[in-house]
Amino acid sequence: MKFIDDKGKLFGKVNIVDIIVVLIIAAIVAAVAVRFTSDKLNANGFTPASENQYCYVTAYSSLQVPEVAESLKVGDHIVAGGKYTDAEIVDIKVEPAAYVGVNTEGKAVYSEHPLWKDVTVVIKEKIDPSNITIKVGGQEARVGYSYIVKTQTVEANAKIRGIEFKPE
Repeated sequence: MKFIDDKGKLFGKVNIVDIIVVLIIAAIVAAVAVRFTSDKLNANGFTPASENQYCYVTAYSSLQVPEVAESLKVGDHIVAGGKYTDAEIVDIKVEPAAYVGVNTEGKAVYSEHPLWKDVTVVIKEKIDPSNITIKVGGQEARVGYSYIVKTQTVEANAKIRGIEFKPE
């Protein structure tokens, strides 16, 4: 008995081309299965935290009128989508606004603006730190990202300067 006969069939029963096609399909299915189930090859392999933690976002808003700084209060909740969120203001720091002016010689000089304020606000909310996108107060939070500090009575554009996670 021949291994491959005149018609190209293996042991006279199965076509060799059919076997090659079946092997290729099986290899593709195996590769896809390994790709989707392997933690090492998958970004989803990140192990989630066992519980939510407090996320503290430090937002810096420069050159604000004094009324913005005066209207912000520790304990105010951040508003998003016309509703209060669980995010609340836990710290506020107000300083005279850093200002670059021009002196009589035409040179730029650093000074403090006589009216405007720089406001730094720390906002906290309990979230899942394993999420790829961090959302605090209904907004994405990343260092350097724009953030709107919005309460019932205040709305100010800010930049995020820091993000920190702490257990309760």
